[in-house]
Amino acid sequence: MAFDRRETAFLLIGDFLILVASLWIALFLRNLAVPSFSYFEANFVPFLPIFLLSLVVFYIAGLYEKQTRPIRRVMGTRIAGAQIATVAIAAILFFILPLSIAPKTILGLYLVVSVIAESVWRFYRMNREVKEGRREAAILVGSGSAVRELFDEVQGNDWYRIQFLSHVETKGLVEGGVFAAVASGIKEGVRIVVIDTSDPVVAREMSKLSGLVTDGTLFLEFATQYEEIFDRVPLDHLDASALLESLPKHHAVYDLLKRIFDITLTIIGAIIAIPLVGVAALLLSFEGGIPFIFPERIGKNGRIIRLFKLRTMLFNDNGDPELQKKNRVTALGRMLRKTRIDELPQLWNIFVGDLSFIGPRPEFPKIAEVYEREVPQYRMRHLITPGLSGWAQIHDYDAPRGAADVVRTKRKVSYDLYYLKHRSFGLDLAIALKTVRALLSFSGT
Repeated sequence: MAFDRRETAFLLIGDFLILVASLWIALFLRNLAVPSFSYFEANFVPFLPIFLLSLVVFYIAGLYEKQTRPIRRVMGTRIAGAQIATVAIAAILFFILPLSIAPKTILGLYLVVSVIAESVWRFYRMNREVKEGRREAAILVGSGSAVRELFDEVQGNDWYRIQFLSHVETKGLVEGGVFAAVASGIKEGVRIVVIDTSDPVVAREMSKLSGLVTDGTLFLEFATQYEEIFDRVPLDHLDASALLESLPKHHAVYDLLKRIFDITLTIIGAIIAIPLVGVAALLLSFEGGIPFIFPERIGKNGRIIRLFKLRTMLFNDNGDPELQKKNRVTALGRMLRKTRIDELPQLWNIFVGDLSFIGPRPEFPKIAEVYEREVPQYRMRHLITPGLSGWAQIHDYDAPRGAADVVRTKRKVSYDLYYLKHRSFGLDLAIALKTVRALLSFSGT
């Protein structure tokens, strides 16, 4: 649903001009000289379809929708993902079409410049609107800790484009209470209603509420807004059946291309990894004991897999609480963990398909049994191939280690299922970049 037409037109024109300016800057950087008019025109003509394609992709990505405006942290990711997709298509077209230019370097520079420029432009518009006090009046309808968490987050931070005038607590409401509360809010000037459609109290009044939609009131799904603000799913409000139905429809091509990428990168990475692993294995042999361990983990579809790792502890305890009491990290093992060299042999697991570079971290089988009983929707994280690094790892630095921890694992799973639902090349790229940053700083989980 497009928001204000005037604002949409303003953003559309601004986006087009930003893309054109990005090409000019890319040409300048390519030659370190001001591009002549003829040189710019020669590149502008073949790039024009790319500009138009970008605007279409922006629209598909939701960058012209009212729902996107309140969420700052989503904007950069969506712009990057949209431009990566556009440039990928452009690269293919430039190779296929009989053009007089082959702008490989220009395309790369254009991608970087356009993502930065578009992000600055959109954030500028957001900041200006917030400074002008143009926060949209909204109400929140639902119950539970996640609903209260969203309410407190939005009310406590003025950088969101929406402002809740009230929270309609559905628990204990009589029939007709939700409709009456929403109708009252609309009379007071509310034009956005964030509503939990999974709430049974709300569900029984949806037919009445549908009439308010046709009057111009914008209804936003609570779970979607929660995900976009917190980058994780609200476990107690997750529509598992809808998620399961959507998985085969939206990710078949992505899964295939991701597998090809995993194999290619594994072969390249092995050139660097094999010498490092060889030296580390030799040092571990001198230290005493076998250099490699093969701990069990839960893989895709709940299948038991064996990881290939360098030994960093006295022995492999496979997550057994009693054995863990007798185990400890060795001095050499501590160094291998800090540098992540102990993880390098898992390139073999990626090559054979047990792991991916990006995905939920695989869990110990014994601990997974506890979580499957205690954590809602825990088994859903096994629907995809686990990975060396994942969405939870770069966000949830309080992730549980060692013995089972149900409370912290619920939070970790909320990130895992967010990835399951939204996984894409753009999201994988964001995880990869943040993982590299964590490796360079010797931090993360």
